[in-house]
Amino acid sequence: MKSAKKALAFMTAVISLSGIMTACSGSSEGGSTAQDTTSITTETTPAKELNEEDAQIVGEIDTGDSEKLENGTVKWLSFWDLNPANNKPKSVELELFETKYGGKIEYIPTTYETRYSDLSTQVLGGTSPDLFPAADLDTFPGKAVAGMFEPFDDYLDFDSDLWSVGAKKLSDAHTLGGKHYVAVVSTDAGCVCIYNKRTMEENGFTDPAELLEEGKWDWNAFKDMCMEFADRENNKFAFDGWWFEINLLLTTGKPVVGMENGVITSNLLSPEMERAENFMLDMNKNDLPLPKAEFSWVEQPQRISEGTTLFYPCGIWALYEADLSKFGKEGEIMFVPMPKDPNADKYYLPSGVDAYALCKSAPNPEGAAAFMKCKLLAVGDEKAQAIAEKQYREDYGWTDEMIDMWYKTKELTNENPVVDFYAGVSSDLYDIVHNPIKDASYNGKDWATTRDEISAPAQNLIDEMNKQIAENF
Repeated sequence: MKSAKKALAFMTAVISLSGIMTACSGSSEGGSTAQDTTSITTETTPAKELNEEDAQIVGEIDTGDSEKLENGTVKWLSFWDLNPANNKPKSVELELFETKYGGKIEYIPTTYETRYSDLSTQVLGGTSPDLFPAADLDTFPGKAVAGMFEPFDDYLDFDSDLWSVGAKKLSDAHTLGGKHYVAVVSTDAGCVCIYNKRTMEENGFTDPAELLEEGKWDWNAFKDMCMEFADRENNKFAFDGWWFEINLLLTTGKPVVGMENGVITSNLLSPEMERAENFMLDMNKNDLPLPKAEFSWVEQPQRISEGTTLFYPCGIWALYEADLSKFGKEGEIMFVPMPKDPNADKYYLPSGVDAYALCKSAPNPEGAAAFMKCKLLAVGDEKAQAIAEKQYREDYGWTDEMIDMWYKTKELTNENPVVDFYAGVSSDLYDIVHNPIKDASYNGKDWATTRDEISAPAQNLIDEMNKQIAENF
């Protein structure tokens, strides 16, 4: 089984409200990959430019700045390009950056596996890039403590009205010594439950979208549907994918590893973790998850269209593709956010983030900040949102119902977004935590045993990082 770390690469496929697919690369855990590593040299065709009407709308957005940048080039080190290609729609923020600031994104390609070593080499060699992707949630706090990034605060006003509630909350969560080391410019659903409406109808289920509207979409409703649907003898399973377990945990409002006021905390011993893990263990005992080992550890999204799997929990980026036929025909495909924890005080949701880090010794921090501002403006402008809607319909085949749910899910996520920091503390903590918290679902292992095995070594690593933070910030 391949390393679970590589699944984090998927999370960079966060799409901001401006409607641009920023990336979609990586691999499923332990299975075949769409793209195991991002190639540094790839054949591309041009992006789909905004039409004249949309370009004019973008040109009317007021940035509050009357002059173009003295240096418009922003160097972007990543395993995906901010400049769209292959007929993907051009983003509002990129159009705005180019027209209002005379900006340009210079792409410095790397691979997912070598991105940090390449960044270190460039920083030490005096050729630092400006921006680095932070959507994987593995840049902070460890890489900031290691001196790979600088705070944005001298260039961005995190108290301005540009920030949405969720983006403000999560940007503030990425602080050390009161300084922001990650700019979260927008939030999106970290995970949604994709399903086929025809399958729901054929099995006599109430549409989950209706349950959400009625305030009844919670763990219990999810499990009841799964129990009624699953039937091993007829090759029917309740859910598939690599994203369910950790994202269910986050609906409790308690990440495995959190941060507050620059202090890292562990929730491995919390009753919320125990409740969620016991819930997943019970589903395993009832044979609800698709048995990945029997499918060579390869997820099977096409079974959603076939009607043999009920739910496909995944990042919402899975729906930003030109061909969605694996989930069904147009009009059949739908999604809802992760179900609410019925015992939580609020509807907490796992959040994807469109997030960036400012590289150490960045040559053009003013330009990087201007691009962040363009992203924030694109998210908050109603006309820009209309362009995004049109792109979703034309480029991805979304229905009005899907777009309405997209807004609803973003609204709910913004209210109470939850992210986990265990990948950002260190790779050692990731290795200790990531797969074991899935053992209840995959291997039927009780949480008490897993907790006793991992809590002490995890806490040791957290204590060590907290000590470094206290000494240096």
